[in-house]
This record gives sequence, structure tokens and C-alpha cells, in this order.
Amino acid sequence: MEGYNKMSQEDYREKIEEHRQAINIESEQETNPSRMTRSELHGKKNKNKKNNHKNRLVTLLAIIFILLPVSTLIYYGYFMQDENSKKAEIDNGGIQIETNDNGQSKDATKVSNDDEKLTKKEQAEKERAEKLAAKKAAAKEKAEKEKAQQKEKEDAAAKEKQQQIYNEAKAAGRLYNVKQGETIESIAIKFYGSDAGVAIIKEANGITGDTVSPGTTIAIPAQ
Repeated sequence: MEGYNKMSQEDYREKIEEHRQAINIESEQETNPSRMTRSELHGKKNKNKKNNHKNRLVTLLAIIFILLPVSTLIYYGYFMQDENSKKAEIDNGGIQIETNDNGQSKDATKVSNDDEKLTKKEQAEKERAEKLAAKKAAAKEKAEKEKAQQKEKEDAAAKEKQQQIYNEAKAAGRLYNVKQGETIESIAIKFYGSDAGVAIIKEANGITGDTVSPGTTIAIPAQ
């Protein structure tokens, strides 16, 4: 039993020693590659080459992924600019307008200026029409005012004349009290002998109709 334990301890020590030597060898190879065997050195070089190749491939793919959308945007922008710069004829009331990528051209500017001139002309015509209408309205208002003033003067003169005739008739004792059933015509025939005095009686008393209310006092002017 003691012999068996002794052998086990020796085996365990041998394994530990082998493991330690292996670690020392590996550490020495890493720190001093010149002591590596040719096959080991060649394998390490191949491994480094594979890693470098892999890194280059990853870098290339990254560059492609970056350049692809940028190239697409550049192509799209150039294509759209080329399309927009092409000549476009627009039928605008018989006027052809050439447009480019910025939407401006000499023809477009000319049309814009023509429209502006037309707008100014229309505005000027509108202002002239408004001034003419205002002038006509003012003239009409003035004429109506003058007409009203003239009518007032005529009415005042007629009323003054009527009052004068009435006063003269009253002074001469020629006032008459209208009776039931009498008309201006019958009164004129009574005082003047004919219907010719109807106008005289109406003018002197400001009567417009052919009859007056019974009991009304009227003047009978002298012929």
C-alpha cells in the first residue's frame, strides 16, 4: 500500500514537471521566435497572412458599403440636373417658355415683365374709370342740388306772388267763402263769366285740384 502511494506521488510530480516544461517552451517561443521550428514558424506566418487577408477584406467591404450610397446619390443628383436642364416647351396662350433647372430663362422673364406691365396698365385703367365715375357722380349730385335750389326759389316766388294776390284781393274785398257743391269752375264762371278765370283762382290760392272743401275762404283776384 505504501509502495502504491509512493508511485502515485511520483507520477503526479512527473505530470506537473511536464506541464511546466511545456509552458516554459511555449513562453520561450512567444518571446523568442528564432527558437521556433521551421514548421511552427511557417504556420504562424500563414496564420498572420490569413488574419491580414481577413482584415483587408473587412476594410474593403466597409469602403464599398460607404461608397455605394454616396455614388447613388451623386448619380441621382447628376441625372436629375441633366433632366431638368433639358429644354421644356410650355404652351401658355401661344407663348413658348424655355425653362432650365432653376426655373428661370429669358423668355420666362419677358413673360413675367409683360404680365407686370399688363397688370400696371389694367390698374391704371381701373383708376381712370373710378376717377371718371366719381367725377360723373359729383356732377350729377351738383346738378340735382342746383335743381333743388332752383325749385325752392321758384316755389318761394310763387308763394310770395300768391300771398300778394291774396292780400290785394282781401284789401279789395274780393274774398269768397266756398259753399257746398261749388267747384273752381263754377266760381270762376260766377265771378269772371267764363271758365277762363279757373287758372287765375288756382294760382292766387295755390289750388291744384278742381274742388275745395266747403267753408274755405279763397281770394278772387281782379282781372
